[in-house]
Amino acid sequence: MRRENEFRYLKLANILREQILSGYIKPGEFLLSENELCRYYGLSRTSVRKSLDELLREGLIIKKVGQGTMVSPDLVIQENQRKTLRILVPSPSFFVDNGLPIIIEAFLKDHPNVDVKLLSLPSFYFWESIRASREMGLDPDLVFVSDRQFAEMDHLESFTDLQSSLGDSLTSMYPRVLNAFQGNKTIKAVPVTFSTVYLAYNPELFKKFHVPQPEPVWTQKDFLSAAQKLTLDTNGDGILDLYGISLSSSFSRWPVFALQNGIQLNHLQIQSDRLFKTLNFLHDLLYRYRVATIFQTEPYRINSDAFIREKSAMVLTTTLEMAGWRSEKMSFEPRVASLPFGDLEATLLLANAFMIPSSCRSKDLAAAFIQTALSPDVQKKMSQKAHFLSVLQLVNEQVWDQPFLKSINITDQNIGNNYFLHEMIPDSSVIEELETEMKLFWAGLESADSFTDTFLRILST
Repeated sequence: MRRENEFRYLKLANILREQILSGYIKPGEFLLSENELCRYYGLSRTSVRKSLDELLREGLIIKKVGQGTMVSPDLVIQENQRKTLRILVPSPSFFVDNGLPIIIEAFLKDHPNVDVKLLSLPSFYFWESIRASREMGLDPDLVFVSDRQFAEMDHLESFTDLQSSLGDSLTSMYPRVLNAFQGNKTIKAVPVTFSTVYLAYNPELFKKFHVPQPEPVWTQKDFLSAAQKLTLDTNGDGILDLYGISLSSSFSRWPVFALQNGIQLNHLQIQSDRLFKTLNFLHDLLYRYRVATIFQTEPYRINSDAFIREKSAMVLTTTLEMAGWRSEKMSFEPRVASLPFGDLEATLLLANAFMIPSSCRSKDLAAAFIQTALSPDVQKKMSQKAHFLSVLQLVNEQVWDQPFLKSINITDQNIGNNYFLHEMIPDSSVIEELETEMKLFWAGLESADSFTDTFLRILST
């Protein structure tokens, strides 16, 4: 835990340093307040203050009593004569931390006279930050986005169509993944990794408490039996401290239960019975069988802490999130089980992609960077070294065995059943409203029957 905290404060120091040296925050301008930095980057106040102390020692900032922290007015930034490729990235991002360095390393081997600079902006107001950076004359060469951020983009015309410059590199990609970034016969973003939401489990806990590990095909009854056996008071103090599964109230996780029951959230007017069944099962897990925990320490961690700390035996996760866990040196190696929550083999999709702004002054260089990211060798290295899924089907079939690909639902037979969240609910404000309205449901204070009506009403307005 101490190592993780040190990594976080150094990471924030690096982010702020690059924002200052790139000119995003100019000499004499104030940084975000400590409270805002805590919120936007998901850090404790102690970590934020250690980051600022690091920059203070370097002479990049000064502290104004009662006003905040300012970039030193006397700071002079030396202009670099080398070519620079500037990439705007959201923070936090598991792929930026663990996958992007592999792409950059490969790119620099072919382009040794180019510097690659990352400018990290908080995920919470990513597009607003990009607009602000452009107003200050900072035009990035590449923008790295999640599928959700791509869906929230208002002005796609301000980005380049990548079909002509990357056509050959796109032919080997999963069509189901690439199609989510197409529109009006253009491709404005190219995914470099993706994941489904799947079920991971801790084999050490199953072994310790003599619970059979999941079979390749297991049922909801099998899952419930395992979850009940793994929900325990391990220290005898009368309080459950180990749960069968960690659940999350985030829309990036729980709709998997709906998809498994054959629900597409954009066609709910004829599926109220299936929606009720889904919501009622979630209440079963939380309050009737009491085999699930839903405590979330930080919004962006999606309730993974309990699983990482071996306080829950199973969790819904992604290859992106699991790569982040591995970088934090987990004490066990998670395994993957097939999703047993319904009759349909379906789940959610997530992806990370690159976009090239129309204002980019080095379009050929930016396109070359994406081509590097899509090269089979780099895709294979990201899969083998950082455990990310490749967007190239052939690479995944070389690196991962067939049972794993089937368990995470990306075989030819199943990948078409999977959906990106923005394909089902395009309007992010609707998701925010639903998440707010679901708070009583998650607390067990609103019944599944009652919230089914609320859910349908919000979607229909």
